[in-house]
Amino acid sequence: MAKRSSETQFKILNILEKEDLGLTVTQIAEKIGLNRNSTAKYLEIMAGKELIYKVERGKTAKLFYPQRKSKTFEERANYMVSFYQLLHSVFFNDFLEDPKKAREIGYAMAKKGATDIYTKQFNGFEFTFENITQLAAIAVEITYPIPNVKAQVHINQENSHKSFLLTIENCICEGKQEYRSICEIQAGLLKGIIENLIASTKVDVKEIECRCDGKDHCTYLITQL
Repeated sequence: MAKRSSETQFKILNILEKEDLGLTVTQIAEKIGLNRNSTAKYLEIMAGKELIYKVERGKTAKLFYPQRKSKTFEERANYMVSFYQLLHSVFFNDFLEDPKKAREIGYAMAKKGATDIYTKQFNGFEFTFENITQLAAIAVEITYPIPNVKAQVHINQENSHKSFLLTIENCICEGKQEYRSICEIQAGLLKGIIENLIASTKVDVKEIECRCDGKDHCTYLITQL
């Protein structure tokens, strides 16, 4: 009995994943070859467990959707952040045991295609070090696509023609040492993106403030060499 129940629920999940517009109880019953009452019971149980998403239309009409339809952008982003943090915690701390390696990985990612992801909307632009600054902020917000992560660019008053500061608010390192490699990989990405866009320009990207050190923000100093 339990096996049959599981098989039926998997059938329902598979059907709903192919139907973004939602299905009624009757439509689902027809597709899985089960009577309407039994199907309705399965659907209510699955909705109660949040395996599927139910929307009531009036007193009796109901539409059922895959559960992902109920997730807001922020909820999805939070799932992404949790997995990203877990990856860094395990990979860099338990295997490489050297978060600095993340810089090299970030740089390699930029060279192997990440730059193209960030610059599609800038097709035809001529990039110089002076006008690259805003792209750096956009790159951060694409890397961390969650609503509360923001990047701001500031001119470095000490060397305004050769460097600028990039500040990240609410960086997903969350100030925890086990996630510090997230900031390191971002440094490598920024260096790689800028150098790939401006062929004759080399830059140094240094994180001068990090939430992992008790600072309010993560800040990078980007200097033209």
